[in-house]
This record gives sequence, structure tokens and C-alpha cells, in this order.
Amino acid sequence: MDERTQLLSESSSQTLLSETTTLQSTKFSYLHESLSLIAATAPISLSFAMQNIVQACSIMIAGKLGTFELGLASYGYMFATCTGSMVAIGGSTALDTLCGQSFDPETPTKNSQILGVYLRRGILVLSLLSVVVIAPIWWFSEHLFVALGQDEEFARATGRFLNIMIPGGLLQVISECMKKFLQVQRHSNAVGWITTTTSVIGVLANALLVPASLGLWGAPVACVVYNFSNVSVLTVYVWSHPSLTPNLGSITGETFKDLMPFSILAVTGILTVATEWWSFEILAMMAAAFDEPSIGAQSVSLATSLCPHPADRSLTIQPQILMTSDLIFTTISLGLGVQLATESPPSLAATTQGTQNSPMASKNIYGYLFSSNKEIVALTAQVLPLMAGFQVLDLANGGAGDVLRGAGKNHISGMCNFVAYYGVGLTSAWFLGFRLEMGLVGLWGGIIMGSFVLLGLQVGFVGRIDWEKEGRRIVERCGDI
Repeated sequence: MDERTQLLSESSSQTLLSETTTLQSTKFSYLHESLSLIAATAPISLSFAMQNIVQACSIMIAGKLGTFELGLASYGYMFATCTGSMVAIGGSTALDTLCGQSFDPETPTKNSQILGVYLRRGILVLSLLSVVVIAPIWWFSEHLFVALGQDEEFARATGRFLNIMIPGGLLQVISECMKKFLQVQRHSNAVGWITTTTSVIGVLANALLVPASLGLWGAPVACVVYNFSNVSVLTVYVWSHPSLTPNLGSITGETFKDLMPFSILAVTGILTVATEWWSFEILAMMAAAFDEPSIGAQSVSLATSLCPHPADRSLTIQPQILMTSDLIFTTISLGLGVQLATESPPSLAATTQGTQNSPMASKNIYGYLFSSNKEIVALTAQVLPLMAGFQVLDLANGGAGDVLRGAGKNHISGMCNFVAYYGVGLTSAWFLGFRLEMGLVGLWGGIIMGSFVLLGLQVGFVGRIDWEKEGRRIVERCGDI
């Protein structure tokens, strides 16, 4: 069995069409569907949120050492996220597609060992990308930062920070692949609890290593400890669970077949997340050209945005899932799915405001959690309202983008991201921040302008989709797989 194997019989396609017709006649309940979305995405939200909370706590602890350390830790983690984590998280989405098509929750033992083949293939391909591409970039990052105009001392220290993190980058690739392996088999709750447990280990490692003799360098060491804990606990869980062990199978020649189709799926996923993530890396580089208080305030803002971002965005994943053939086994109505997908993002966007209430309510003193520098605290208070506004827009954009991708219009979503963030957002950020001398406030104002443009573009394209035609196309496609 490979990527081209028929997964759905004609009878299954007819069943799906019949159940779709039945479900379309059912009264649509927004409350019921919203609660279902939250229940389905809660473990995924927890997994990503806890991972980012470890980074946020690490930056917070490092920031207590000084303004320089605060900026360095934030910049180092941001660069690591936009390179190494991009490969791990974006590349592992290939497993969402392949494993999702291969696993039927109604008959979990049928063709189950193909999941183990995909898992090993994913670890192999993404590990090669991590070792051959990402590790050299991190190892020589000092020279890259100097060439980009960074202060030599700052560049040298950031380079050392990333050098220490290299093993952690490879471990993250393995852990993300294992999470996908578990999630597709309906073990999302276990992934959530495992990530919560290992996150506690990561935070404790930071709390113990950074104030100790390691100082700032304790932060990347703690990151490696955290990722190693993830891989270890996930491995123990898989090997100890009776329904998962048989699905692993054994290493055979199948692992090394069809590497190119898998690589194409992985690279597509990587480029999808890269468009947005790299824009924030460029924004961080722009902020590094300002004074130390601005760098510190930007670090606080980015660390704060890490916490609600994955929880918010995971709510937007479900509309995409509802419209793909990956969940044909659950016989979800395409008609109701697209209705929910198109109308959920605006309502879900409102829920993200709650995640910002705590920082916003205490914005004048919030910065003291990260630094005792009064200039940083004051500038953070100015930036937090802009960051909160961006989070709301980002959630709505995530929902609209997932609707486009769920309808098979990935290229349109990518084009909208590129035009909005690079053609409008970063250009406006540079103009406001440097030409109009608005500083950090100008940078965030520019990226918000880009986010507005992105929302307008994506909503415009979503509004032009013929949902009845898309529904028929997907049902017909199910019969041809």
C-alpha cells in the first residue's frame, strides 16, 4: 500500500453521499458545532500551547538576567522557530494527509502497519532536512546575523545559543511525527497530557539551569532537555499501548519507497507555515535595529503572543478538516461542513479576545514579569493593545485560509499570505517604524495593516467559491480514489 492505493470503495462513496443528503436536512446548530469544535481541538491546543509556554517561561527567566539576555533569548527562539520548528511542524503535516487517508476508525486494524511505514518515512525525510539544511544554518548563524547588520556581540551570542539548540531541533522533528502518529489514531488526549507533563519538565529545567552557573546558556540546554523528554515519554506510551504497538510494524524496504511524493507533501507544508513565520522573523530583525528597550519590549510582545496563538489557531483547523477527504470515514456532511467553515472564523475570532484579557487588564505592569527595566515596561504597555488586535485578525485569517485550503485552493491562500505580509505588512512596518520614526509601535501597526489586507483578500476569495460545486467535486473524488 502506498500514496496511490485505493482507500475508498464505491459503496463507501455512495454511503457518504447518502449520509451527506441526510445530514443536510438536519437543523444546523451553531452552539452544538462550536462545542464539538472546542472538544475536538482542545488536546491539540493544549499540546501546542504548552510547547510555547515553555519558550515564554524560558524567555521570562532569561530576561531576569538583563535586557541583553532578554533580547537574545527572544531572538534566538524566534529564529529557531522560523527554521527548525518550521520543518518539524510544517513538514509533519504530510502525516496528517497520508495517515488520515490510511486509518479508518471503524476498522482500526485494517492496513494499520502502513501508519508505521509513514511514521518512519516522515522521521527519515524530516530528520535529513533538519541535519542537512537547518543544522548548518544554526551552526554558522553568527556570520549570517553579522552579514544582516546585527551587532557583532549580539550575533556571536545568538549563534552560540543556536549551536547549543541543534540536538533539540532534531528531537523536535521526531516528537512532532510521533504526535501525528498518535493523533490520527484518536489518541489526542494522551498527546495533550504527555505534552503538559514534559512542559513542566521544561519549565523546571529552565528554572534550575538558568539561575545556576550556566546562566543564559541554561535556556537552550533546557530546551534540549524538554524535547528529549517529549520523545522519551511519547516512545514509552506508544510501546506500552496494546493498540499502538502492532501499528508500528518493523523497518522494511517500504520505508525507503516513495520518498519523493512524501517530500513534496512535506515541503508544501513547510512553505505554508514559512510565509507567515518568516514575516515575524523579519519583524524581529527590524526591531533589533532599535534601542535596547525596544528590543526588550518586542521580546515581551512576541513571548506573550506565543501563548494564545496556538490555542486560537487550532480552532481554525477543524473547518479545513471538515472539507477534506481525510475525514470521509466519519461521514461528516460536506454541506454542513462548508457552512460551518465559512461562518465559524468570525465567531471564533471573538473568543480569542478572552485570551488577551489578562495581559491587557494589567498592561501597565505586565512587562515587570519579564524585566525590571521601566522603559521596557512602558513601551510594552503601548504595544500590547496592538498585539491583541493582531491576534484577533490572525485567528480570523487562519480560519479563512483553512477554508481555502480545505476547498483545494492552497495556491490562493499562499498567494494571499505573500501579498499581504510582504507586499503590505512589512513594507508598511518599515515605513511607519523607520521613515515616520514611530519605532516599535509603527512595526506592529504595519503588520496589522497587512493582516487587514490578508483578511479582505481571503474573505473575497472564499465568497467566490461555489460550495455546491465543491461538495459534488469532493464526493465524486472520493469514489475515484
